[in-house]
Amino acid sequence: MKRYTTILLLLLGVWKGKAQKDVTNKTFTMTPEVQKVLNYIKAIEVPENEKPWITGRLFYEKMNPLAGKKEQVFKIENRIITLKKDTVPVRIYRPNNQKGLPIIIYFHGGWFKGGSLETHDSPLRQLANLSQAVIISVDYRLAPEHPFPAGIEDSFTVVEWVLMNSKELNVDKNQITIMGDSAGGAIAATVSNRFPNEIAKQVLIYPATDNSLKTNSWNLFMNGPILNIEEAKEAWSYYLPDEKNHENPDAIPLKRESFPNLPPTFIATAQYDPLRDEALLYAEKLMNNNVPVTQKTYRNMIHGFFQMGAYLKESRELMQDIVNFINDSE
Repeated sequence: MKRYTTILLLLLGVWKGKAQKDVTNKTFTMTPEVQKVLNYIKAIEVPENEKPWITGRLFYEKMNPLAGKKEQVFKIENRIITLKKDTVPVRIYRPNNQKGLPIIIYFHGGWFKGGSLETHDSPLRQLANLSQAVIISVDYRLAPEHPFPAGIEDSFTVVEWVLMNSKELNVDKNQITIMGDSAGGAIAATVSNRFPNEIAKQVLIYPATDNSLKTNSWNLFMNGPILNIEEAKEAWSYYLPDEKNHENPDAIPLKRESFPNLPPTFIATAQYDPLRDEALLYAEKLMNNNVPVTQKTYRNMIHGFFQMGAYLKESRELMQDIVNFINDSE
């Protein structure tokens, strides 16, 4: 078990020192709080499995305590959404019993091959209470068992179902925010481009927008922290096994050239994240296509910090920034 954990940590690119040098020999320093997060991750052990993506999923689940306590929410309901021939599990967080609440449809991260309703349960409880919005967390199908476009199709299904059932849900279908982190950010971007006239806001948290892995931030942080370029190559190969999809903008948001009627968008990035620059390139592309974009890079932060609120004040800062953005009527 320990041997496999060591291998997995190398794949994840977890750092052992307080400071590391990037490939350009510029030194960057982990804050004490970030170092505590990395030490926690380093100590995680999971049993070895012949299917590495299964082991990765178990590892991801064991990171849950980093997010902090599970706050009480007025009502939490697990449902199976059925529309046409598609069925998708979701978790609905309702912060109060008022009618006509705004709604957030959330797509979790996990490199398209991991993540679940549980990995994001604590931060979404916190976000529901802070935003006073109904949150629907989507348990879309994962690669490699279900490669692209299975997860995208599930995500479309959930949005269509929400639009058709807004009265039953007691939500305001004119106040829908599409949101996701990492791989879920890629899915959220595609969903927003599918339903631009039906949604009010879009929030992308360090989204994976490009499969080339050639940006400067990938060059700087190819060995971590958290993400690793070999793991990234593996994830994209799981998600897009068919080469015909390697240029598909529904799979790779940065490949998209047209963004008609896309709503105001908030894009959050982390300073020490290999996904940083591809997210910034996507933000620039949106702005060049007249999409109102609010972009913020969180200093000294690492990939995944949205789920690390027990240790990182920047996680709570990000949540408040999201709420402020959603509530801004301009």
